[in-house]
Amino acid sequence: MVIGSIAGIFVLVWFYNTANGRNPVHWAFAGFLVYFVVSLLWTVGVNPAIKDAAMHSRNTLLMWTSRYAYIAVALACAVIFNLKVGNEKPDE
Repeated sequence: MVIGSIAGIFVLVWFYNTANGRNPVHWAFAGFLVYFVVSLLWTVGVNPAIKDAAMHSRNTLLMWTSRYAYIAVALACAVIFNLKVGNEKPDE
């Protein structure tokens, strides 16, 4: 949970610094929103199946995946969002 919060703060700061002519606060909020929605959907939709499999097999890799995969997936989606949408010219 703490690592996920630190990653969320990292996304806020990174999007704030890469506003490229946009309102930096709005762009930072958009980046955090992408991170939060993806991590929430992963936690609710995908993680229960991984956690169930990890508890039944006692597989260490599955346990680590169930704990931290949402961070990697949400960060990847935030990076893709910033690279795709961030390079477009903002409406003036």
